[in-house]
Formats: sequence, structure tokens, C-alpha cells
Amino acid sequence: MTRMRTVDAAVLILEKEGAVEAFGLPGAAINPFYSAMKAHGGIRHTLARHVEGASHMADGYSRAVAGNIGICIGTSGPAGTDMITGLYAAWADSIPILCITGQAPVAKLHKEDFQAVDIETIAQTVTKMAMTVREPGQMPGAFQKAFQLMRSGRPGPVLLDLPIDVQLAQIEFDIDAYESLPVEKPRASRVQLEKALNLLTAATRPLIIAGGGVINADASAQLVELAETLGVPVVPTLMGWGSISDDHPLMAGMAGLQTSHRYGNATLLASDFVIGIGNRWANRHTGGLDTYTAGRVFVHIDIEPTQIGRVFSPDLGITSDAGAALDGLIVLARERQQAGTLPDYSDWAAECAERKATLHRKTHFDNIPIKPQRVYEEMNRAFGQDTVYVSTIGLSQIAGARCCTSSVRASGSTPRRPAHSAGPCPPRSAWCAPIPAAPS
Repeated sequence: MTRMRTVDAAVLILEKEGAVEAFGLPGAAINPFYSAMKAHGGIRHTLARHVEGASHMADGYSRAVAGNIGICIGTSGPAGTDMITGLYAAWADSIPILCITGQAPVAKLHKEDFQAVDIETIAQTVTKMAMTVREPGQMPGAFQKAFQLMRSGRPGPVLLDLPIDVQLAQIEFDIDAYESLPVEKPRASRVQLEKALNLLTAATRPLIIAGGGVINADASAQLVELAETLGVPVVPTLMGWGSISDDHPLMAGMAGLQTSHRYGNATLLASDFVIGIGNRWANRHTGGLDTYTAGRVFVHIDIEPTQIGRVFSPDLGITSDAGAALDGLIVLARERQQAGTLPDYSDWAAECAERKATLHRKTHFDNIPIKPQRVYEEMNRAFGQDTVYVSTIGLSQIAGARCCTSSVRASGSTPRRPAHSAGPCPPRSAWCAPIPAAPS
């Protein structure tokens, strides 16, 4: 065994777990951790100008590629409280990030010492785990548990609060004997998926709702394969946008109150069956539940069991990782395809495609000052297929989702990865004349 500081053990664990991108701001109570990162050199650190910004940077990094876990680091007191907004964003969107904060010495935690904020209690409602490590020997186990929780079930953030005396304490630790804890991801059974597919094939106008869980599971290819095998149109949520390319014949548009398309809403209202995979029925997607649910059978598949029935009770609920569920549904759909027992949904798909081709919001305005819709029209022509559009929350998010085409992606309050494939920019046509110059 090797004797070392607890922070040296923690940095070695981060490297072994593959979490090597950190964003933060040094400060007295976290400087021992920074010294360990410098000593070992395996973690790349980006200096932020504000700790809240560091939490959003870690969130964005985790979103960029499935499997990433970004780290944000700050000192005691206000650093932790500044991270709360970033933690909430990651919690709401099921993004794994690891927040590491410095803390006053353990003996001072109950004495209202300088910046001795009880960040453990403050952060508990927006994390999968918030823990102040009060004993040096707990450090390896705390990091081990953090990675298991971030990767298991519905992904999400974790905060570890490290008192400065615990950081500096010496422990015996052997990184070669360290192993990651098993990741827990529920898998739907064949019986469950058969029941879901039976309900789908009994319908005449079925839809697949693809949520952010599809992207978190890195299962966009499986989603497209299932949709193509069944011939069933797909309506992605905002978090699921990009799981099927905008120009795919079975991409039926987004539905909802704000980040939606006219054709997506019309198709949702025309459907008689909906299977939601990796989504949470957010109210900006559903709108009024009486209208959304009326006349439709619902199947809900989500990795987090407490999400099922949270907004409304489905006809069938299944707890499963989205990727595992899609894999199982593809197997069953292929079996029925080979047996010739799958319904033909080509007429329904054509009807959805017709709505997609005709029900568009107007974007071509010659008004001065220029209207936002015209700005997006010009952006769609100017930027290529690999462009990622990043918006703030609010009107810019709504306008981006409504007006951006397959060549540009809209985000929520944070960057989103580009779609797996995208169609060409719309061609410049005669009616897209340049905007006239303002009179001098």
C-alpha cells in the first residue's frame, strides 16, 4: 500500500474513472485538491471566471458525448452556492456532472466559521448525492459511489464537499486495487416489450416520442432503426431533438406549447397511440393534459421508475434504459416483420409527411426593423450541416426550435450535440430576396 494525501487518492480515482476534464476556480479551501491535480498531471483544467460558469461548462462537456463526466471545482462557501444553478440544470436534464467544493475544517463546521456553508444540505434537492466527507478514510469510497450514482439509472449530478483538513490528511491507498462499482441500468423484459408492441400494432396512427434518454443512452441509431422497421413516425422532445435527423421521412416534428412545429402538433393530435421512450412528459411538451391524452393509448418507457405516472398514468409503464428497450423492440419488430404480421403504416406516415411539407410558420418577412423569423431564415441558408446553434432560455430558445432547420440545431439553456445526420440547407429561391436597406 502507498501512503498519500486523500486529494492525491481522489485525483488518481478521477483519472481511472476517465473523468479528466475539469472546470473551476482555485481558492484557499480547495487549493490542496488543485495541488494534487498539478502533481499528477492527468486532468485537464480550464480556468473559469466564475464558479457558476464552471458548473455550466462541466454540464456542457458532459452533454457533448455520451459517457462524458465533466468536473467543476470551487472553494468553500459561495463557490458551492454559485454552483446550484448549474446543478439544477444538470439535474433537470439528467446530465452527470461532479461538483467538488472545498470546505472549512471539520471541527469548525458547526461554529459558523469563515465560509463554512452547509452545502451538503443546500445541494441535496438538486443532486443524486451531496456529501461532506468528514473522515479521510471515506474519500475513496465517496468518489467511487459518486461515479456509480452518476452513471446508474437516470443520470445526474453529484456534489462532494471536502473539508481542508480532510484533503490534507494521509491515508493508505492503492489505485491498482481500486475498481469502479457496477453501473445499474434496468432492462425491459421480453414480456414487457411484447405487450408494448402489441398495443402499438393494435393502433392505426401510432407515434414514437423520443426523449433525452435516447441521447443519454447513445441509442439514436436504434431509435431510427426501430422507426424504419415499424414505419412509425417519431416526435422528439426538445431534449431528444437530434436523435432522428430533421430531414428523415419519419421525423414528424416537435410538439408542445413552445419549442414545437405546427406539423408536429397536428400529427400528435391526429394520433391514436403514443409510446414515449426516455422522456418525462414535461409540461412544455404536453400542454393541457386533457387535450394531450384524449383518445390515445400511452406506453411510457423510462430508466427512472418514479417518472412513470408522475404527470399522467400511462396504459403501460416500463422501467428500462432507453437503449436496452430499443434493442429489445427491434428484435421483436424484426421477428414480426419476417412473419409478415406487422401492420402497414405507410398511409399514416405519408399523411404525417404531408403535414410536414405544408404546415410551416412564415419566416419570410421584409419588415424593418428585421423580424426574428427572417434572421433564422437567413441563418438556415448561411450555415452548413455541422453548425450547432446555442441559445439562452426563453424567446430565443422558442424561436430557434421553431425556425431552425436540419442544418442548425437549437438548444435549451446549454449546448446540445449536433444530430447524427442532417439534411442540406434549403436552397435559395426567388422569394428569398435580400432584405432592402433601411432608408438613410
